[in-house]
Amino acid sequence: MDIAEPARRDADAPMAATRLPDVDVPLLRIGGNGRILAANRSAADLLGLGEAPVAGPLERVWGLRLADLEGEEGVWSAPGGDPASRVRYRRDGEAGWWLSLPDPDTAAVLRDAARLAAGDATAPTSAAFAPLAARLEAAAAERALLEDTAGRLASCRLDYVPPVELDEHPLARRLAAGFGNLSEAIRQAVELSVGIAADMPEVRSENEALASQSDGQVAALERVREVAAGLIAGLEDTHREVAALQALARDADGRAKQGSDAASTLATAMRQVEERAARANGIIEVIDQVAFQTNILSINASIEAARAGEVGRGFAVVAKEIRALSERTASAARDVRGIIAETTEALAHGSRSAQATGEVIGGLGEMMARAGGAMAAVAGLVDGHAAEIRAVDGSLAEVAELAHSNHQHALSVVERSGAVLAGTEVLQDCVGLFELPADPMREPRHARVRALAQAAAARVGRALEAAAAQGRIGMDALFSREYSPIAGTSPEKFATAFDGLCDDVLPAVQERAAAAEPWIVFAICANPDGYVPTHNLRFSQPLTGDPARDLVGNRTKRIFTDRVGRSVGRHTDDHRLQVYRRDTGEIMFDLSVPIFVGGRHWGGFRVGYALG
Repeated sequence: MDIAEPARRDADAPMAATRLPDVDVPLLRIGGNGRILAANRSAADLLGLGEAPVAGPLERVWGLRLADLEGEEGVWSAPGGDPASRVRYRRDGEAGWWLSLPDPDTAAVLRDAARLAAGDATAPTSAAFAPLAARLEAAAAERALLEDTAGRLASCRLDYVPPVELDEHPLARRLAAGFGNLSEAIRQAVELSVGIAADMPEVRSENEALASQSDGQVAALERVREVAAGLIAGLEDTHREVAALQALARDADGRAKQGSDAASTLATAMRQVEERAARANGIIEVIDQVAFQTNILSINASIEAARAGEVGRGFAVVAKEIRALSERTASAARDVRGIIAETTEALAHGSRSAQATGEVIGGLGEMMARAGGAMAAVAGLVDGHAAEIRAVDGSLAEVAELAHSNHQHALSVVERSGAVLAGTEVLQDCVGLFELPADPMREPRHARVRALAQAAAARVGRALEAAAAQGRIGMDALFSREYSPIAGTSPEKFATAFDGLCDDVLPAVQERAAAAEPWIVFAICANPDGYVPTHNLRFSQPLTGDPARDLVGNRTKRIFTDRVGRSVGRHTDDHRLQVYRRDTGEIMFDLSVPIFVGGRHWGGFRVGYALG
């Protein structure tokens, strides 16, 4: 502070310490030889001068040696760092000095500032520092919480319990909520990884068996394709053979027609011979000619009989006899009269034989025609079967390709199953670093919600059972899993056979549970599909048509398909505690217990809440 100078006098003249104006600041005037030339009452009291003059010079003033003074003015701090002992100095003429200490208020402020700077939040002397001291005291509490939190996190201990003296601190509740969320999320991850690890060996074994079966299937299909290819080749050979038989049948049919025509001609000729033989007595002169013609006809008949094969063998004999007869007729023309009767009889027999031969040959032609038709039908069937087998072969090729692809996928799944199992082991090892609370129900809120949920689930079960007993709803309708979409809703809502009854029965139970604690967000019922027939009143507000508003304000009659929503109505555990992020953004706990109606599992009662 500024120091007012009194009237100047000889600084070396001996004198008693004169009084300076009585101000709050201790003030001294010292000569070059160390004598006190003037002092106010505050300074005199601090030095113990009283009313007596000072005879000799002082070695130190307030711990300050004159030799420590440098420059024209400055501030000297006494050892110990007490802000009230800081001496402010200013040169007085050639050899003297003005010295002052802070006034009491300033000294108190400086002391408070020094203590606060050192982290000492004890009650300050100065009222100006009271808010800062309070804030520093709160900061010290928060620092203690953070240090405790840092220590727990560093050691992976998630069983968070705030210090007793800070149990009601808002930050402590938030930390407890955060640790609770994290510990339960890790607990769920641990349970999931344990379940996966337990299931993966069996899954891998089944996948290996599937891969082996797929390999066998591929080999079997290849063998079937080889058989099909052989069958197609056989059918093609059969088709060619049938075609050749058809050609032979057509040729045989043509030859049979020729034989039939020849037999008919022969029969006609024999009838003519018979007629002529009847006139033999009158035309002996032409016997030689008839014999000659008969001989020619017999030769032709022999040729045709030879062509007829086995069937014409009998006719060949007849032809031979006719030839012999013609020869005898030629050689014994003059004796023909004696054997006319025999000739006539032989001709009659030949006519009958020729007629029979014609009939046989005609029947053979018909048989050949039918055989040709049958072979044509066989050829058609062979062609059809070949086409069908080719189609089967094409299908088998596709199936074989799919089987090969399935085999490759199965091998890939086996490989990935091993990787998943290894990853699960790593996950278990990682989450094993964390020390989780032994019993989540040690958290008072968890225990409180469990008791509320169990009591509410029992009341809901009794209410629904009573409604069924009263005939208000049938059991089939109460347990129905059929849902009718409600038009114009987003997210989509559904009507069921039991939601009307739930609108009447559930609010009394649900609203009571939801209002039991201020930190409970909702208390509702869900069936095994995650369907919520009746939500709390605060989440059953009229629809506005604004999806964002309706997502929050109207959540009733929805099927919740998230991880937690799917599970709350399916399990039959005593209780299930889960933590998740709601579709509206909040992270919260969900505790659910099963609901039984007449001993039959109907769904679950779920309570959503937060720890913080």
